[in-house]
Amino acid sequence: MSASDEEYLISLRGLGNAKIIYNSAVDTLHIVIDEEEADKAILLENNIIVRIKNGRIIEIEIQDVSKIIQE
Repeated sequence: MSASDEEYLISLRGLGNAKIIYNSAVDTLHIVIDEEEADKAILLENNIIVRIKNGRIIEIEIQDVSKIIQE
């Protein structure tokens, strides 16, 4: 974690915890559900990347998040 990161831990109830990390240096928000290595990554609209392992979402990355929030 760098000095430009803000990190929060939230409970997903029966699913465990997720880490929410915002990196202001690159304006990227990560929602990390599981820290495993992904099998594949899918690029969606608006620079959103979904990482998948064994058919389940393990991480969501939103690039240029401040631009998306302002829309």
